[in-house]
Amino acid sequence: MSRKVPAARIPSRSAWPKGPEAEAWTTNFFHENHLDFETRPDKVASPEQVRFIVYLADRRVYYPCSSELFEAIARRDSAAYLRPRYEEVWSVVEQLVLDHVTDEGKRAFLLELLRLKYAHDTHDGIMIPSRLEKRLFKIFMDKSNIDQPYFRLKVQRNQHVREILATPAFWQVFNSIDEQPVLSFDSLEDLKGAAAKLQLQRLVRLCVAQELWSESRRRKELGVVNYRAALRILWLANDAGEIVVDLKIIRFLMGWGHKVILVVKDGFYFNKVTIHDVENDPAVIEELGIAMLIKDPASSKRELLERLKRDRQLFVISDGTQERLNFLLASSTFARMFKEADLVISKGREQWRRLFLTAFQFTRDIFNIRLADSGDEVIVSYKPKHPEAVKFSEQDLVEKAQGITQEMAAARRRGERVIFYSAIIGSIPGQMETAVEILAAFVGHMRRTYRKCFVINPAEHFVPGMDADDLMYMWEMVQRSGFIDIWRFQTIEDIETSFALLNREVPPEWLGKDATYSTGCTKEMNIAQEVQQEFPEMQIIGPAKERFLRRSEYGIGKLYDRRLDQIRLP
Repeated sequence: MSRKVPAARIPSRSAWPKGPEAEAWTTNFFHENHLDFETRPDKVASPEQVRFIVYLADRRVYYPCSSELFEAIARRDSAAYLRPRYEEVWSVVEQLVLDHVTDEGKRAFLLELLRLKYAHDTHDGIMIPSRLEKRLFKIFMDKSNIDQPYFRLKVQRNQHVREILATPAFWQVFNSIDEQPVLSFDSLEDLKGAAAKLQLQRLVRLCVAQELWSESRRRKELGVVNYRAALRILWLANDAGEIVVDLKIIRFLMGWGHKVILVVKDGFYFNKVTIHDVENDPAVIEELGIAMLIKDPASSKRELLERLKRDRQLFVISDGTQERLNFLLASSTFARMFKEADLVISKGREQWRRLFLTAFQFTRDIFNIRLADSGDEVIVSYKPKHPEAVKFSEQDLVEKAQGITQEMAAARRRGERVIFYSAIIGSIPGQMETAVEILAAFVGHMRRTYRKCFVINPAEHFVPGMDADDLMYMWEMVQRSGFIDIWRFQTIEDIETSFALLNREVPPEWLGKDATYSTGCTKEMNIAQEVQQEFPEMQIIGPAKERFLRRSEYGIGKLYDRRLDQIRLP
């Protein structure tokens, strides 16, 4: 029997708590929940990746739960607020064992092991209930060797819904005209638009009609969706059963020219739709049709944009997790897709709590479709993106790249040689300003020293709001243009000269550094060698090419690096 959850109180404070004690408590909170990036960089998203999704200001830190829950943990309100939620988690996990472990001895062992872990993790009242749930699930799956306990039930739900939707009687009712007389419209375009809205209203109501898959009026119009402008829509799937209707809505949106990225779970999480379902459930496979499944958890921006430009309109990715919405554990592919989307559609109360019952705003407009507690009304909630969230479209980056390329072409026509200078900019944490300063000093030195040369300083073309993904995508277009005569990579001597030009000693952070220390420069060296194959007259100057092996991939969105042994290579 479900317990009514009280309405959440959204905190009004605009800044994260300050001071050593608050910072220490916050660090401990993330550490105990296994969500600390510094100690788990191979599992937890970097702050820069999170900023693809969540708009963070004033050094705030994102937490993957409602504001009400976080404040209850901060108040150490374990008895009144947390304990009932912990007990809900236990009842779910206990039922999971009872439903799927038939051997009495193994069942008793597993329940006792889970009780011990439950008691340990709830003792201090700092664990987020969903994180507790995840830990207990992992123990269950590791010890029972059952990794898809509800797959058969989900298949039955999806097939049942498909059979209902396939009946002539259903579509006769669905397509009936009973709300607007046709003759009241002035044009066929008006009629077409009204019909589309009515169809969408009925589909939205249908997608939360739990009676279709379970035994057990919207408040707002969804008219904000612009049918005539092609959009990229990120659709966060929810439960089995309703996914079949979700895909009917998605087909409807695709019919208006929109592209949809369907997001599912990476592995078992009760009745939630997973990658396993997408690949193995006949009903889901049939409804998906020729959707493109993107399984790489670390696809680059360029790879994703190339896929999105294809004729396909439906794409499927996982969020990289086996729990409720948790952007700290989401894959880089998910974060990049979130960033490239125009709007996000979420489903159900759990997703609503994570997205709406929080003080955080996001980088994209968010919708949520859920059934009211009364069960007789569909609620569509809307949360606009943060007004200061910046999005550079592909066209924005292309135009900026074209502008730089035109300057290079003009320099060539003037008889000047084009030098592109690749240097450390953000690879040393906390040294961004210094990196830009010494880069400007050395480029200025080159411009004064070399006659009839056009030197490109990448830092001079930086636009606030750009991240490493945007910069690399833009610069690669410039670099492959064929207008570079000399591609120079920063050396140790360059850095020493730069500090000398500034009348400063080389600080410890910069000793021995050169372009080989930078992930961006490493990627650019690979590009430079490819460009040289096409344009053999281009010279590459700098550290030996074989030294560019230390770094291979950005921590997504970062302007500094992750070590090679801390990343998953694509």
